[in-house]
Amino acid sequence: MKTSQGDVFRRREKLIERLNTADSQTVNELAAFFDVSAVTIRRDLLFLEKKKMIERFYGGVKLIKKQPVSQPAIQEERVFPVAVFVEELATMLPNKAQIFVSAGNFSTAIIHALSFLEVSVLTNDVTALSIDHPEKKALITISGGELEKNTNALVGDFAIHAFNKIEADLCIVEAAGFNTHEVTTNTLSESFIYRTMIQHTKGPKIVYTPSINLESVSSFMIDRTYLFDFLYTDSAISTTLLANYQARGIPVKVLFE
Repeated sequence: MKTSQGDVFRRREKLIERLNTADSQTVNELAAFFDVSAVTIRRDLLFLEKKKMIERFYGGVKLIKKQPVSQPAIQEERVFPVAVFVEELATMLPNKAQIFVSAGNFSTAIIHALSFLEVSVLTNDVTALSIDHPEKKALITISGGELEKNTNALVGDFAIHAFNKIEADLCIVEAAGFNTHEVTTNTLSESFIYRTMIQHTKGPKIVYTPSINLESVSSFMIDRTYLFDFLYTDSAISTTLLANYQARGIPVKVLFE
């Protein structure tokens, strides 16, 4: 039976988890553990090596441990002006628009704000199931799929299939990292879901993130920056960075509460 893209992503994430609990592994040990060929494992390792997540040496492979970044005693809270963001989006929505919304730290609040509009929302945010109130006008559909560990994101083949079946008027993706070259997220499975959303959106493709995430890179690329129509961020973005983005042709919308 042909292996799906979702199966590949899940195996690679489990491979990372295995290397995180072991000092090192050989190709043959990994092939035996995952019950696949050594060629398949080498392909996985090449992918992870390009991401600078693993280090290969004679006879084995090990995970590159990320050095913790020194932070102040109180970590800066990541905030995003959801209400203003949705007000801005409402101006570009066609009547009864179909909207894709990616799961993330602010997705449930965004979907709740959208629920007052006559729109259809398809999301992989499992917590959106709880959105219900007397003024709700939106049709909110959950993609289904497997719940990603330690997140509110549904991933896997079933979720991918849901987004493949619909053409959206607007796509809203939350980024864990953003720079002039790429938009990134934390897990491999999420990156494939969000790329599928973008590919099946005929209207504007929106990426949003708190300004604290700008010029940072998370583990996995969602897509190239130029493929998004707008970046929305908060007013804490520096004037220097804003000017740099604008000079490079990146349309930035700064949200003021």
